[in-house]
Amino acid sequence: MRRTIVPIPGALALLLTFGGPASALDTPNERVTLSGLTGVHVVVDEVGPEGERRGLSRAAIQAEVEGRLRRGDLRVLTATEAMGSVGRPTLHIRIALVQPREGSQMIVYSVDLTLRQQIRLVRDRAVESFAVTWSDTREVGAVDASRLSAVRDAVRAKVDQFIQAWQTVNHER
Repeated sequence: MRRTIVPIPGALALLLTFGGPASALDTPNERVTLSGLTGVHVVVDEVGPEGERRGLSRAAIQAEVEGRLRRGDLRVLTATEAMGSVGRPTLHIRIALVQPREGSQMIVYSVDLTLRQQIRLVRDRAVESFAVTWSDTREVGAVDASRLSAVRDAVRAKVDQFIQAWQTVNHER
């Protein structure tokens, strides 16, 4: 298998460019969009062969995220339940891993967590779409390949931040 060697600044640029910017953040204006939310569907993107090979499987991350949400009193919706729920809320987790150069023990990573919901335009109520209504800032870091647990820790922290934001607006009601 042939690998592409990417210098560290290039790896960071790739993660920042292809990761896609989040368009909402965890501010009071965005937290309002969590009010009345009773559950979310969880989607974890494929981590890729490097992550799988090093023990960061999509299935394991999905199970851990769903467990954390349940412990935080937020219902986890199946895809079918989400399609039938108001707003079709979907919590999306994206993890990108890049090995900057062949043989390097360093892994550059980014972790994104966003909540997407169905929205309706104010100027034309007939127009519906999906948009990011809540997110946390992207985490980008570099760790030794033996310390990929740092990536899992970043995912946990982002999920915990989401749960805290959700609890803040829903326990005040």
